[in-house]
Amino acid sequence: MRAIPASKVCLTTRNVLLAELLKPFLEERHGIELSCARELEAAGETSLVLVDLGSVPEAPLERWLEGLAPAVTVAFLNASVEQALPWVERFPAIQGVFAPQASRDQLLQGLGALLAGEDWLPRAILAHLLRRSRERPSIAADGLTRREREILRLVGRGLSNAAIGEALCLSTHTVKSHMHNLLRKTGAANRAEAALRFHAGQDLPG
Repeated sequence: MRAIPASKVCLTTRNVLLAELLKPFLEERHGIELSCARELEAAGETSLVLVDLGSVPEAPLERWLEGLAPAVTVAFLNASVEQALPWVERFPAIQGVFAPQASRDQLLQGLGALLAGEDWLPRAILAHLLRRSRERPSIAADGLTRREREILRLVGRGLSNAAIGEALCLSTHTVKSHMHNLLRKTGAANRAEAALRFHAGQDLPG
């Protein structure tokens, strides 16, 4: 299992038991600094926000996601594919989905991927994004900057945001900002769809 980079993670849930179980597991055993909040607005300045989907009302979640800063990554906990898919399609910040039956090992592996700037999405969601990407027109290079085109090519090779930053001598925060702009311009739902469209031959020319 990969080493998990030191980062601040916030769990948003109204399930006190879930918070009490996860906090010592992540902090004491794996060195992840975990804060817990009952309300989304209290998530604070963290690189990754875990949202317990079953304990957050839809309207506040939608408002919060619409105003979210580009640098913040969101992952849903206790979310089925059917529950998560409409949100993943609409909001690029949602890069991770953990099913209710996800094991601790799966959670750790997924957190490591998310904190490294990768996606952690169920196969069914990735398959849906692939089908959708095949129905969409190719992305025109005209509206993208040179840096955005470079980042999109590297995403297509499977590189994480951290690896892209190393390759281009950029901070991970800067890469995430470029990705946010790129997704807005191209209409891709998220980073995973951008990569799938690249592999499907409908992205930028090489």
